[in-house]
Amino acid sequence: MIAGAGVWKKKRDDLKAKRNALFETYTRDPQNFHLAREIKAIDDEIAECTQQVEQERRAEHAASPATKLATTSK
Repeated sequence: MIAGAGVWKKKRDDLKAKRNALFETYTRDPQNFHLAREIKAIDDEIAECTQQVEQERRAEHAASPATKLATTSK
């Protein structure tokens, strides 16, 4: 994994921790729509980070096709 993907993954993990804590509170008070909106916003950010991680991984794999060929041919 390249450095960029690592940064996005760390941000995603931090957001997940924040989201999980908020969700615990929300399960005790499901009428709290403010929390629901905040959780939704964090979910959107998590999705963006996941997309960035995947783009970084695809770019990394596309940049090294010779490595793939060398490891798959026997």
